[in-house]
Amino acid sequence: MTTGLARDGQPPPNAAAQAEAQALLAIIGSRNDGLNDFKGRGAIKVWQEGRLKLKEKVYWIGSGTDKVRVVLTVGGLPAVKIASDGKWFYYYEVAAGDPIYKKIKASNANLKRILSISIHTDDVLSLLAGRVPIREHHSVLLEPAATGPGYVLILKKRWWGIRQKIYLDPSKVHVEQVEFYSRSGSLIYRARFDAMQPVKEYLVPAKLTITNGNDANFELDIKDFWADVAVTPSMFVLNPPK
Repeated sequence: MTTGLARDGQPPPNAAAQAEAQALLAIIGSRNDGLNDFKGRGAIKVWQEGRLKLKEKVYWIGSGTDKVRVVLTVGGLPAVKIASDGKWFYYYEVAAGDPIYKKIKASNANLKRILSISIHTDDVLSLLAGRVPIREHHSVLLEPAATGPGYVLILKKRWWGIRQKIYLDPSKVHVEQVEFYSRSGSLIYRARFDAMQPVKEYLVPAKLTITNGNDANFELDIKDFWADVAVTPSMFVLNPPK
């Protein structure tokens, strides 16, 4: 029978570091747990291959971990609406001629068409609420950041390698950036909390930047954020255009 202790009766040298990493991840995973229903408005900018592709106002409302509605304006008028009720993902786009309307399984929803970045609605919802999506993993390590002050939590999964990196400030209190990786080791996307703001008892983004690290960048300046708002199920459903 093994006790997991070294010959001198002390824990292995990395046991304390592993315990700290697990504790930090648990704290991060519980951030803004009580923030269930919220809405906001702001300005969105999307760059593709170094060119500004989109610069417009955006409005959103979220509920729980899987319900969201977003309205993107163009020229002051609603141009794109997306919503998810947790089961279905809805997409409506005003276009020349017939509008574009799609309804697909929420599990297959991806916002690459709008943001040019492969990111799913549940991740966007979490980030808007100031939460960090946590991927399934088998181990977590805490290391000093390779560049500059601060630390990084590295989440690994067997037969996958690095799944996720979470960058912390030097105090290990604030999340500054999070990265997600594919099975091949390439970056899927990076989200950076450029500025945060207090709303009631929560700490939520004031500025959020998301990039694929290659040819697409998305920037959101949040002008207003309301927490604990009233929502109804119909808010997260888009019916086909008549």
